[in-house]
Amino acid sequence: MKTFSLKITRIAITLILILLAAMAVFKAWVFYTESPWTRDAKFSADIVAIAPDVSGLLTEVPVTDNQLVKQGQVLFVIDPTRYQQALAQANADVAYYQALTAEKQREAGRRVHLGIKAMSQEEIDQSSNVLQTVQQQLAKAIAVRDLAKLDLERTTVRAPADGWVTNLNVHAGEFINRGATAVALVKKNTFYIIAYLEETKLNGLNKGDRAEITPLGSNRIMRGTVDSVAAAVNNNSSSVNSKGLASIDSNLEWVRLAQRVPVKIILDELDQQNPYPAGTTATVVITGKSDRATSRSPLSRLMHRLREFG
Repeated sequence: MKTFSLKITRIAITLILILLAAMAVFKAWVFYTESPWTRDAKFSADIVAIAPDVSGLLTEVPVTDNQLVKQGQVLFVIDPTRYQQALAQANADVAYYQALTAEKQREAGRRVHLGIKAMSQEEIDQSSNVLQTVQQQLAKAIAVRDLAKLDLERTTVRAPADGWVTNLNVHAGEFINRGATAVALVKKNTFYIIAYLEETKLNGLNKGDRAEITPLGSNRIMRGTVDSVAAAVNNNSSSVNSKGLASIDSNLEWVRLAQRVPVKIILDELDQQNPYPAGTTATVVITGKSDRATSRSPLSRLMHRLREFG
């Protein structure tokens, strides 16, 4: 009797396990086919290409590759000697034309005061014209001086925001041209995910929905919020002919693959502090208006494995 009861217990446990496994597989299958998720997602961030506004020899490069820098921190310095001399010359021109303008103002004032009784109207007008010409030359000299001052200031290139210096490919002693990209700056707190969701899974997706992000090869779960859905994607089956008319591909595929649409997801502030490198891959699951529980149940782990290998 005891043996029979033990056998019944084992059968019951087996049936319960089979039932639980069947429920898990069914829920995973429903999730896999209907829920908005994708393994085709990329980390990204706002990246600034740093290029100098002046040309010259690099005298200092005080940062290292992949260093975290603060806004305003010096990234590199271009030899300022030439620009200091240009500013000194511009300041001298301004001083000269200021003195000349003051002289011509006094002269024009005297002639106007004396009037036509002491000299002709033509001489009075000529003095006023000379004064206007000198004033214009002074204004031009001031503009040249301000430009020289700006060039001198821009021999020191600073970080426009907090972020990571990456792909630093310049060194002290090299000559760098104006506009030539010297380094990229990955701005801090600007990381986001571009998730390429199938068009069949966009129904019900809204701005503000929560998302789980799992980097490839990691068990870490990061979280974010849906920011926007791309307004358009490229249509490969349509083109324009020489007359400007649309040319449509007439081939009808029996199996139509769902178009993938980019969805932008902003990482939460906590995950912004320790993000994955921009360009790396992740799996994204849209969880709706709220987050799922942080700890994973066996069912959740099973669905995660199915997403990884499905």
